[in-house]
Amino acid sequence: MTHPIDNRQFTPRQTRHVLDVIEHCRRNGLDKAEERKLLLLFGRFASRHELQMNIKRPPLSPR
Repeated sequence: MTHPIDNRQFTPRQTRHVLDVIEHCRRNGLDKAEERKLLLLFGRFASRHELQMNIKRPPLSPR
């Protein structure tokens, strides 16, 4: 027996924008070691926030 579904009862899911890790590394000039580390950590795809929080950057020089 089929039942009608009221579409108003379902809330739309929030989607997460993901990036290709290899492409992100190439665009941002990261070396192969950093790219390898991120691939091991996340796999092929990750969110922008995950990538930004796990990239090793040199410390900022004092102004």
